[in-house]
Amino acid sequence: MPYKSLQESISYSFKNIELLDLAFIHKSFDNNINNERLEFLGDSILNSVISQYLFLKFPNEKEGLLTRMRAHLVRAESLTRKAEELLLEDYIKLSKGTANLSRDRKNSILEDSFEALIGSIFLDSGWDQVNMITLKLFNKELLSLSAETQFKDSKTELQELLQSIKLELPKYIIEDTGKGFNCSIEFKGNIFIASGPSKRVAETSSASKVLLYIKEHNE
Repeated sequence: MPYKSLQESISYSFKNIELLDLAFIHKSFDNNINNERLEFLGDSILNSVISQYLFLKFPNEKEGLLTRMRAHLVRAESLTRKAEELLLEDYIKLSKGTANLSRDRKNSILEDSFEALIGSIFLDSGWDQVNMITLKLFNKELLSLSAETQFKDSKTELQELLQSIKLELPKYIIEDTGKGFNCSIEFKGNIFIASGPSKRVAETSSASKVLLYIKEHNE
C-alpha cells in the first residue's frame, strides 16, 4: 500500500483512496484534475478546526487575540513544516520542470498539499474525524499556546526589531511570476529572496529570512 506510512502517521485509513491520490496531484502535473479544490476546502476546514479550539480553550479572550493565535498556528511556515513532518513530498506529483524548482519555491506546494490532505480527510470521513486528526497534528503547538504570548508575523517582528535598533525599514520588492510571487529584501549588502502563492506569503517568508540572519549574526 503506497500510503501505508502516511495513514499510520495520521492514524486514519481512507475509505476512498482516490481522494488521497487527488490531494497530491499538483496543477503542473495535471491542469484539469488536481488538488486545487481540495486545497481550497482544506484551508477552510483547517481554519474552522483551529477557530473552534481557540474559542473553547480561551473563553475570556477577545477576537483580536484569537485571530492572532490562529494566524500563528496556520501560517505558511507552520503548514510547510507539518507537510515535511508527514513526508508529503514523497507523494506529490509534479511536472518535471516544477520538480526542479528551488526548495523555497516548493514550500508553497508543500503547504498546499497539507491543506489538500485535510480537505480529503474531511470528504472521506466528515467533521468529527478531521477535527480529531487536525488537533492531534497540531497538539504540540496547541499545548504551548498562552494568552500572554505575543503573536506577531515575521513582517511585524522585523519592522519592530529594525525600529528598535534604529535601522531603515525594509523595502519589499515584489515580482509576479505568473505562478506566484517572489519577494526580495536587501539588508546590509545581502539579498534575501523568498516566494509564495501570494504577495503576503512571499513578503512574510523573506522577512523570516532576514530575521534568521540577524539572529544568527547577532546584528
